[in-house]
Amino acid sequence: MKLVIIAAGQGSRLKSETNNNPKALTVVNGYPIIDILLNNCIINHINDIIIITGYDKSSIRNYLDDKWSSLKIEFIYNCDWKLENGISVLKAKSSIDPGEEFMISMSDHLYFPDLMKKIKESSLSNKVANVGLDFKVNDIFDLDDGMKVKVRVEDMLVEAMSKTLGVYNAIDVGVFKCSYEFFSFLERLNNRGSCSLSTGCNELIDQKLLGGVDIQKSFWLDIDTPEALHFSQNSKIVTDLIHNLNLS
Repeated sequence: MKLVIIAAGQGSRLKSETNNNPKALTVVNGYPIIDILLNNCIINHINDIIIITGYDKSSIRNYLDDKWSSLKIEFIYNCDWKLENGISVLKAKSSIDPGEEFMISMSDHLYFPDLMKKIKESSLSNKVANVGLDFKVNDIFDLDDGMKVKVRVEDMLVEAMSKTLGVYNAIDVGVFKCSYEFFSFLERLNNRGSCSLSTGCNELIDQKLLGGVDIQKSFWLDIDTPEALHFSQNSKIVTDLIHNLNLS
């Protein structure tokens, strides 16, 4: 299975902490997030990686050159990186075979390998995509900024998704499993002038085609603000996560 990593953004809210480096190179406890993510891939036998770059594309590529030789890494430049993130996903279409299932991950999300495993092994069945969901809403760091989700628990059908939802029971963790058909939804949105992943998910929701995957006890953290970065640097669970990975 292939993984598409969205690493095109600048991470403007983090630039005071990262010397203007791309978000994927944000250092947590001594290691860039991209290294932690790629290590998760090896653990889960995901060997084909597509990294969508944009802002300061050379920094990510130069950093990863000659590293992770056990992975096949393809870099694709998104010249429209300032626009919505669904465009970055569309850039990967030519590298995915028709009928092929693939995964998507944000480059600034930190999580345990078992979270990736749960989503990788989930069945799309009659869905176009599955999204990882955290039902531990009271434990979410910066809940106000989280992508809130209303899901029908008995069959894990996602019924609504928005940062401003008033009634919700889970948070989107930023990791997806998709069928090739998802590109068609994003292309239609792009033709209408709006192509974010969340808008694409809402198109699927309207047709009852988005499923959820309960990450259960798995930990994750969206490192998108200085506050989240500082939390990660002082979190025992993050320290344990990195300590247990085979990073050098």
